[in-house]
Amino acid sequence: MGVERIVARLRSVTRVLRADLRGASTYEITETNIKLAIYHGIVGIMSVNVAAPFIGILAVKLGASEFQVGLLSSGPAVVALFSMIPGAKVLDRIPRKKWVIRNLILANRVFYLFIATIPFFSRDLRAWLLVGAVSLMNLPGSISNIGWQAFIAEVVPPERRAHAFAMRNRAMNLVGTIIVLLTGRFIDMTGFPLGYQIAFSLAFLLALAEAWVFSRMVEPGEAGFDESPVSPGEARVSGKEVEPGVFGSIVSDIRMITTRRRFIGYLVASILFYLAWQIPWPLFTLYQVKVLGANNLWVSILNLVNTSGSLIGYGFWVKMIQKKGNLMTLFLSSIWIFTVPLVYAFSRSLVTVAVFNLLSGVIFSGVNLCLFNVLLEVTPEEHRTVYIAYYTTAINASAIVAPMIGVLFLDLWGYFWAFLVCAGIRIIGSLTFFILNYLDSRRVAGFSSLS
Repeated sequence: MGVERIVARLRSVTRVLRADLRGASTYEITETNIKLAIYHGIVGIMSVNVAAPFIGILAVKLGASEFQVGLLSSGPAVVALFSMIPGAKVLDRIPRKKWVIRNLILANRVFYLFIATIPFFSRDLRAWLLVGAVSLMNLPGSISNIGWQAFIAEVVPPERRAHAFAMRNRAMNLVGTIIVLLTGRFIDMTGFPLGYQIAFSLAFLLALAEAWVFSRMVEPGEAGFDESPVSPGEARVSGKEVEPGVFGSIVSDIRMITTRRRFIGYLVASILFYLAWQIPWPLFTLYQVKVLGANNLWVSILNLVNTSGSLIGYGFWVKMIQKKGNLMTLFLSSIWIFTVPLVYAFSRSLVTVAVFNLLSGVIFSGVNLCLFNVLLEVTPEEHRTVYIAYYTTAINASAIVAPMIGVLFLDLWGYFWAFLVCAGIRIIGSLTFFILNYLDSRRVAGFSSLS
């Protein structure tokens, strides 16, 4: 009887899922899009987490040096630096972006198939081929990310974002961690290089499902979903204004962006924060693998514990956002990120790191949720894709430098003092959001007194 009840329940869930994916549910289109965004996030994180968490260990097994491990972070940032603004300019001129974004997602994931073939090359080429593939895949990847951010801002209204994105992130973290755990165990059991080759090939197959689910979302302007204003691309086509070329319009873009004081303030604060956040990233990978002896299973365990913390954290931070606002909540969550390198400085076992990862998951669930919400708050609806592109390009500029600074700290002082210095820098980076919130509050108070 219990089995029959379970089967009936699964059939019910399947019917709902099919209805949502067809866009034929009884819910409003916005509600359907929110559900599809969650489904897309789940399948997307499955594709990414079958491969991405194991790139660092794969690099070490392929003979990568510390410099090359640092390039795994800096290389993609360099590619994004030169691709996102031109890519966003092109996207901004396209009235219907959904199909372009879908194709960019597939173009990004196809690099996983190439990475699966790297062990067939000679030893002296393997590490550099991995660095090149991870870097170049960010060309379509970075453009698809900013396109998705602008797209989702159109289909999910502001009053629904905190709850909807928290649900999406919670589901992604839970499913993603299970995938990492299973994949890590599978790779360890299968061995190098076959385990990695199977995992990276599977990542591309899952990306096909990811692209299909994304294509089921309803874009403003189709299927009766006309709530949003006419896109900049449509306005340009229907009008007589002649737009300059993609590169020739950058100067006018900068002039337009500098008139948005809230956006500029958040951009400057974010650059400083991301720089402080990203400096110790390569140190964590090197310390886990070379000092603490982490294997793929341990990488999975660390992700599992981190996700457990995030599942607890999302509900707390959503309530905090409703009470304090996105920007203040961003400071209250980000101020604690200094504890991560601090704990690493004193950790002598992976067990210690794993236990602390529970708290780390709580912290970063708030950081990741608020960073995106504040970005959507400070970007205007018109030309949002372009604003996000300039923002992300600036962030990636810091990502080029940050890992190299971390490796430099390691060469100068060793792990212990490098981690302590990184902890101090993270405190400074987080304080920029407090200053920004203070200035924002004064600006609002000034407007209130004038009225």
